[in-house]
Amino acid sequence: MEKSLTFNDNEAFYKQLLDIESRNEEYCVDTGVMEATGLPLRLLHHVGISKDDVAHAQHKGVGGPGWMQDFVEPMVVKFNEMIGKYKPARDYEFTIQAEDYDTIKIHGRPKAAETREAGAPV
Repeated sequence: MEKSLTFNDNEAFYKQLLDIESRNEEYCVDTGVMEATGLPLRLLHHVGISKDDVAHAQHKGVGGPGWMQDFVEPMVVKFNEMIGKYKPARDYEFTIQAEDYDTIKIHGRPKAAETREAGAPV
């Protein structure tokens, strides 16, 4: 059964997300955000998608200065990875639901066992 979560950009939300993933449960996050530019980097890094991926699902452009997306945001993500604040999801696959004039939803589900075994290093 899929758990429904409402996004809050705080530590408690990310701990709840990691807890659900540790139990290999499916979930759906309603971000409450309508534009890709409004999504926080930490959530995008966790699920392994970019603002471009979300904008593509919406059939829109990301907007904003290109140097932010190309240089500043990746540096912020790398720094937060190094200090341990950003943690990517492991063995999960995600889909984006981004309808026009609706909030962006992210669905997460554990990868199938065959997929994990096929992708495992030998």
